[in-house]
Amino acid sequence: MKGFSFLVNKEFFAVDVDLVQKVTRKMAVTPVPTAPDEIIGIANLKGRVITILNLYQLLGHRERRNKEYGSRTVKAVVFKTLSGSEDQIGLFIDKPGNLIDLDDNTIRPPSLPTGAEDSFCISGIAEQNNRLYRIINIDSIINKYKAKTILNGGNENVEQN
Repeated sequence: MKGFSFLVNKEFFAVDVDLVQKVTRKMAVTPVPTAPDEIIGIANLKGRVITILNLYQLLGHRERRNKEYGSRTVKAVVFKTLSGSEDQIGLFIDKPGNLIDLDDNTIRPPSLPTGAEDSFCISGIAEQNNRLYRIINIDSIINKYKAKTILNGGNENVEQN
């Protein structure tokens, strides 16, 4: 797998480079005060609205990065629109990495999750140059995001029990 690596909360992640549209070091994001915690806000990329998600929160970690209201700029990886989806997402990152070449034979399944939220968006784990990369499954993230929207009747600010 040809991948793009990045850092979030001192952990290395990788995504299939073919799914990446843009990596930005400075993207203006407007927080949506009523959005779920995993949504940092929305951004405009060439006239298209992009939902910027917090990977750390998607993985079930709730204590990181309280929302700040008001516009701000963030580093993000923006993904191409996937077939069968109108939604376009980006992931908030701490630091962009490099292009990496991970041997498909060395990618192993993620360890079993310890909680309901853990690892739903991790499709595998690979080691290269003494670094452990958690491989992101963008389809899972989009599916969860869509399911949450559908369950809430299109109103993303309704909390689920």
